[in-house]
Amino acid sequence: MVVKETDNPNTQVTAKSMVETRHHARQFNLTSIKKASSAISGLHDSRFRGRGMDYQESRIYQAGDDIRNMDWRVTARTGNAHTKLFQEERERPTYLVVDTNSSLHFGTRTQFKSVLASKVAALLGWSSVQQGDRIGVLTYGNNGVHIVKATAGKRGMMAMMAHLIKAFNDPGTEQHSLDQALQQLRTVIRPGSLVVLISDLYDLGADCKRHLLQLRKHNDLLSIKISDPFENQLPLPALYGVQTNSQPRVLDTHQQRTQEKMRQHRQQHFDQLKEQVIRAGVPIIPVQTNDPWVNTLKNGLGNPNLAFSHWLGADN
Repeated sequence: MVVKETDNPNTQVTAKSMVETRHHARQFNLTSIKKASSAISGLHDSRFRGRGMDYQESRIYQAGDDIRNMDWRVTARTGNAHTKLFQEERERPTYLVVDTNSSLHFGTRTQFKSVLASKVAALLGWSSVQQGDRIGVLTYGNNGVHIVKATAGKRGMMAMMAHLIKAFNDPGTEQHSLDQALQQLRTVIRPGSLVVLISDLYDLGADCKRHLLQLRKHNDLLSIKISDPFENQLPLPALYGVQTNSQPRVLDTHQQRTQEKMRQHRQQHFDQLKEQVIRAGVPIIPVQTNDPWVNTLKNGLGNPNLAFSHWLGADN
């Protein structure tokens, strides 16, 4: 990953900006999101039970149980052979599903949404790696849907960052929706993984809710909504130069009709988030391009549903 001197860190995704998030990683504890159920030894309590460090309970001895785990005290008290069960600690792979569509290449305050999305992904990646988890990434956008399978340690982080740089900075023309990404994720993900969606959540797709519900049966899910203040509040009456579908246009917000269309579009977006994401049981943490985003993300992880409710009430 080569950082060019001409790279603008506020408008272009760079390795340097992602590496710099590393010193914030120790502030985050992704184990609090939910318990894991992966079958690989690691740092998280699992839903599986087996031989491990923490005593869970005793039960009647069954053929095949390890004699070394016999609970002699309960056996003596009850007269029936009992064996001990233990709660194992297991690794939880983390998959970051990152939106790289053209709508992310936008920003009116501080930085582009794409840059913020890459920083959020990097910070969560560093946090996962420091906790001993494997990190993987799936990107969906103008260049298609691509997966880098979960890998442990710095090797996993380097692969993830290199992939994000390529996905965000290489031009493409074909849009892809979140449901297309989730459909492909379901073909590779293992039960017990943590899935974090990092997107502006504009292009959800018709089957988004169905895929989220299926993923939630065996995995822990969270979404980080990336946005710009221009999208959340009606702008001041003025003439704005905008780019849509590769065509420059002028947006005149003096007109009442234009303001009403923007208001309706915003409301439709909020309604879609509630129907497709919230009702699928996936919390949303909103982060804006001009936020002190590390603190915003940290506070949101503490109570994601409250964070979204506050944001929705303030901006809707």
